[in-house]
Amino acid sequence: MGDLPTKTELAPAGHLKANALSLSDAIILGLASSAPAQTMAVALPALVAAANYAGLLPIACAFVPMLGIALGYQRLNRWDQSAGATYTWVSKALHPYLGFVAGWMILLYYTLGTTSMTVPAGTYTLQLLAPSLVNNKLAVVAVGAVWNLVVTFLLLGGIEIAARFQKALAIFEYLVLFFFVILGIRALASGRAASQVNSGWFSLSGAGGAKGFLAGTLIAVFMYSGWDAAIYVNEETKDKETNPGRAAIASVIILLFVYCLITFAYQGVLSRTDLQSSAGNSLAVIADRLLPGPSSLVLSLVVLLGTIACLQVAVVSSTRLGFAMAEDRVMPAFFKIIHPRTGSPWPVTLFMGGVNLVFLFLTTFEAGGTREVLSNIAGALGIIASLYYALTAIAAVWQYRAVLLENAGNFTLGGLWPALGAISLLTLVVEAVWTRAVSPAVLWAGLGATALGLPIALAIHYIGRVPLLGASAEQPLENS
Repeated sequence: MGDLPTKTELAPAGHLKANALSLSDAIILGLASSAPAQTMAVALPALVAAANYAGLLPIACAFVPMLGIALGYQRLNRWDQSAGATYTWVSKALHPYLGFVAGWMILLYYTLGTTSMTVPAGTYTLQLLAPSLVNNKLAVVAVGAVWNLVVTFLLLGGIEIAARFQKALAIFEYLVLFFFVILGIRALASGRAASQVNSGWFSLSGAGGAKGFLAGTLIAVFMYSGWDAAIYVNEETKDKETNPGRAAIASVIILLFVYCLITFAYQGVLSRTDLQSSAGNSLAVIADRLLPGPSSLVLSLVVLLGTIACLQVAVVSSTRLGFAMAEDRVMPAFFKIIHPRTGSPWPVTLFMGGVNLVFLFLTTFEAGGTREVLSNIAGALGIIASLYYALTAIAAVWQYRAVLLENAGNFTLGGLWPALGAISLLTLVVEAVWTRAVSPAVLWAGLGATALGLPIALAIHYIGRVPLLGASAEQPLENS
């Protein structure tokens, strides 16, 4: 590692800047990508609509396979540190076509995900500056687009700027969120909440049976998803063989406690009807109910800042993935261009920012209000994330198959747990489709958009002459 450039050195031509991020930076990026404040603003109304007040059950259950997936990421990162992460690993361990499909799904995830972030960004900005326009979809989209442009241009300055920005926002975000957690628990304890704690909050029947539980678990997967952002900056992280994997596992564990606490404390403050009608700015309404006065503006500011941070990390992840795919000629060659001073892949950053704007403005033509748009996006992202997380875990098990029986640690952490994670997530998607736990719009956005990867892959293979369909996977590892 001694020949790697230091933080102050210029990035080599065509390479991301090495050693720019610490372990804590990587953890903050993973947490910021999952964005508890922004995610709860989008997911809490959807979670209550799907599973009533039993949302803690899907959150806790989704954690088990998610941690198995994170263990798979950790092992694969030890093997190969690439900004392409899942795309690179699946291509090498399983098949280049499957790797391309995985990369396509992740790009879709971040493209749709930025829409679910920029809509609340617009909503909460208007909540602070022009409350009369909060329900104007065009105004919300326009303000969200401005924020999209701001974070895109900030990223052109380099990954270190993004990391410092994320740390400052994380401290403020968590302090305010947990302050309102205390107020929410106090409201539950004193009987002042709209809904009181009962056994239904912790049971399958309280979730509306298997159908509600499955729909809720897909939303919970969406809530967790994003922790893998720590992996996409592995080429830019110190001790890149171990720190990104540690950051991924730490992010998943922290998110379990954060989401359980926030869901428990916040979900009963409003009635179900009020919660659904306030989708998009639900946390502001909850804050106003808990602490009438300017408190709703404080939480609106927190969600806004958390959303902007999450949006920034989404652009970071998608651009690093696009950079890695371009190196394999499955994305445009200009995606590989790196600014020599900042180490920023600036052409792909601008391109992804533009794509995000297109998808954002398409939401203005979607039928239904903000609640329907955000709920559909959350469900679709849950499906997409389940598929590419499962594919990554399968790649981890397959790549390490030669050493799984060497000891209990390899078998449990390298084989059994990631495999159970993959099986659980795939079963979840199949059951959600089979039982119609999700709407046709969600299925079209999730599975339909994923299927578009096939004709694109065929074009790259036959027109671009990139061997996506005929190459073989690498040999399994001989040691752990």
